[in-house]
Amino acid sequence: IGENCSGDADQCFFLHADMLHESPSCIGIVHDPEVETAYGTVYWAFDTTGDNSGDGGHLVRFDFSQPHGPGSMDHSIAVVRRYPEVKLYRDENVHSHAGMVVHAEKRILFISNPGKGSVVAVDIDSGRYSRTAREEYPIFSNRLPSFEYSLYECVDQDDTFVGGIVSPSGLALSADGSRLFIAERGGRIVAIEVESGVKLQEIDTGYRSIGGMAISPTTGALYFVDMDTNHVVRVNAERSSDGGCSFTSLVDTDFKSSSESAQNQVDAECGEDTFSLLRDYSCQVDGTIPNGTLFEQVHNDGYASDDPDVQSTAGMDESAALLANLTNCEADSDLNFDALLLGGYYCHTCLPRNQGASCEPGGSCANVQWEGFTCDNEFYVDFEYKDDITPSLVVSSLHYGKVYPKDSSIELSRGVTYRFTVRTGAGRPVSISTYPLLTDDTTAASTAILKNINPSEAVVNGPIILTVDGSSPDTLYLMSPRTQPIKLVVSSSYDGNQEP
Repeated sequence: IGENCSGDADQCFFLHADMLHESPSCIGIVHDPEVETAYGTVYWAFDTTGDNSGDGGHLVRFDFSQPHGPGSMDHSIAVVRRYPEVKLYRDENVHSHAGMVVHAEKRILFISNPGKGSVVAVDIDSGRYSRTAREEYPIFSNRLPSFEYSLYECVDQDDTFVGGIVSPSGLALSADGSRLFIAERGGRIVAIEVESGVKLQEIDTGYRSIGGMAISPTTGALYFVDMDTNHVVRVNAERSSDGGCSFTSLVDTDFKSSSESAQNQVDAECGEDTFSLLRDYSCQVDGTIPNGTLFEQVHNDGYASDDPDVQSTAGMDESAALLANLTNCEADSDLNFDALLLGGYYCHTCLPRNQGASCEPGGSCANVQWEGFTCDNEFYVDFEYKDDITPSLVVSSLHYGKVYPKDSSIELSRGVTYRFTVRTGAGRPVSISTYPLLTDDTTAASTAILKNINPSEAVVNGPIILTVDGSSPDTLYLMSPRTQPIKLVVSSSYDGNQEP
C-alpha cells in the first residue's frame, strides 16, 4: 500500500488497518495461517495482564474479521476470545519477549512461558464458548453486539510441552515442521523434535538477550535478534554430504502405533476429533447470562470526536484533554480505553502495570503527548569532544530535560533499577565501577565492573542495567577510558519525586 519514499523531505508513515485493545500488556504475537475466515486476519497474543490478579496472563485470539482500513476508527466488527485456562507468565526480572509459533498442519500453537521456564502447546481448534468477557475484563474495543468478546474454556493444552528452559524467548519451526527451536534469553538455543518433545541438540550463541527468532523459508537458516546489541544474527545448519539436513527421530514407534489405533477406534465410535491425550473430558464451561447494558454503544468521547485535532499534534478536543486528569479507573467507570490510548496517553494512572509504561522496576513514567513516555530511572550516555581532542562523558535525562556535565554527580536510590543507555560507539566502552579508573587502556574498563550489572562487560552501544539495593556501595562511577568518571551517589531512601 502506498508509494516509496523519495528524497529527504518526505515523511513516511505506516497507516494502521485496524486495531483492538484487549491485550494491554502484550509480549508475544503470531499470525494464524488458518483458511476458515474471510480475510485471514487471525492473530494469537500473549497478554501478561490477565485478570490483574497477579496469577499469570492469558492467551488471547484476535480475529479482525473485517479490517476497517486506513482512515477509519470503526472497531465494531471483530471477534476476540480469551483463554483464561492457558496461564502464561512473564519473566519479572527482565523485559522479556515471548515467542509464539503455529504448526499449520497440527494446528498446535507453541508459546514461550518465560516465568515458568517452559513451552506451552495448545490445540487452537479446541475450547468451547463459556460466556461474554465484557464484565470480567472491561477493557474492550466496542460495545456494539457485532463485536464479540468472549471467554473460551476447556481448551486442550500441554502446559509443559518442554520444561527446564531458562527464560524462554524466541520460537521457530523448521520448514518441514519437524523441529521446534527454542531460544533462552541468555543465549542458548535448543532444538526439540515436535513429534516426541525430546531435545535433539543445543548451542550457545554467546549472546545474552535473545528476542524473536524466525526460519528463512528459502534457505532454512535460523535468524534471531539480540536486544541489547541491536543485532540480527544468522545460524547456519550443519548439512550432510548430500546437502540435506537430517536427524534421527526419537519417537517411540510402539507408542505412536498404539496412539493411532486408539484414535481410529474412538473417532469411529464417538465421531471425529473426539480423541485427545491432552483433553480433560470432565471439563464443563462456566456459562452465565450477560448483562445487556454491556452491549450498548457508548463511544462518544475521545477519538470518536468530529474534531480532527483529537489525533493531531496541533492539539486535541476538549474531552480527550480531560482524560489527563482522570483517576476513576474502576470497571464500572465511564472510562473509554480507546479514547485514552488514541488520545496520546501512553503513561496514565488508569493503564495497567506501571501506568502502561515499561520503566525498569522502581521507576515512574511521565506521558509525552503523541510521542510516548519518559522514565525517571533512565539515562543516556554519550561522548563529547569540546576541543576535538579531549573526550568527556555526557549523561542526559529525557524525563528531567537535563544534561549532567562531567564534573557533576547523579543521585541514585536504593530499591530502584536504573537503565543507562550507552551511545558512545565502537572503541569507547562504558562501564560502572566501584572506584574511578583513569587509564588509556580501552579494555581495562571492564575489569572493575559490579557483579550485579548486566551485561557483565563494558558497553559501547546498548543498555547497562544497574539494580541499586542494600548491598550497593554508597558511591559508584560511570566511566570510560581517557575520560573523567561521573560519580553516582547512592542515597538511603527514595520519595518518588526527587530529581537526581
